[in-house]
Amino acid sequence: MRLLAWNIRQGGGSRLPRIADALKRQDADIVVLSEYRGGPSAPRLCSTLQALGYRHATTLVPPPSRNGVLVAARCPFRERGAVDIGLPEPYRMVSVDFATFRLSGIYMPNLLAKVPYWEALIAALSSESAIHALAVGDFNTCRAYVDEVGAIDATAHYMDAIEQIGFRDLWRHRYPDGREYSWFSTRGNGFRIDHAFLSHALAARAVGIHYSHEERVAGLSDHSPLILELAV
Repeated sequence: MRLLAWNIRQGGGSRLPRIADALKRQDADIVVLSEYRGGPSAPRLCSTLQALGYRHATTLVPPPSRNGVLVAARCPFRERGAVDIGLPEPYRMVSVDFATFRLSGIYMPNLLAKVPYWEALIAALSSESAIHALAVGDFNTCRAYVDEVGAIDATAHYMDAIEQIGFRDLWRHRYPDGREYSWFSTRGNGFRIDHAFLSHALAARAVGIHYSHEERVAGLSDHSPLILELAV
């Protein structure tokens, strides 16, 4: 099974046809799209995905002009709703059950605003470490001097906290000395902030993981898609 996680930037806008072409080329079974925007952008994106064969999608829609996360798939799933409905913007983290694993799609806010989201996610995942589960998307979080050149992110310790409850940063596990960035600031500073955290049971069934930079370089988004292959 092939999974793609991608921040498409502000709902896709006029780039949506090119984004659709990229999704068609990547041919994933499941897509987790961050910056899924409420208002007119939402039905446009959902219609585009349906035309690509993604007939199953989460129903939690952000308010107009707000951004969240959308999970869409070619296979059916059971929607579980927001990871924590008490969060300021619960549509930023949604959970679904596929036949063989549980998936949480993530789009965290910036800076310290993401602290309650990290706390809620870790609380939710603490009971899921023994099952086949993953959290994937744009975490807006990175480890100092490893996933960024400097040490800007004050919440990097949550990257360790989620591993302590039994979830593995699969890309870092596969590439312990790797330096690869999934997003660049307007100043040209690179950060690896798009992640897939897998429970140990599911990580054992992971085939491959990589970033596809072609889409970002071509200007389809300011993020690179994360591609995950699972033997499930």
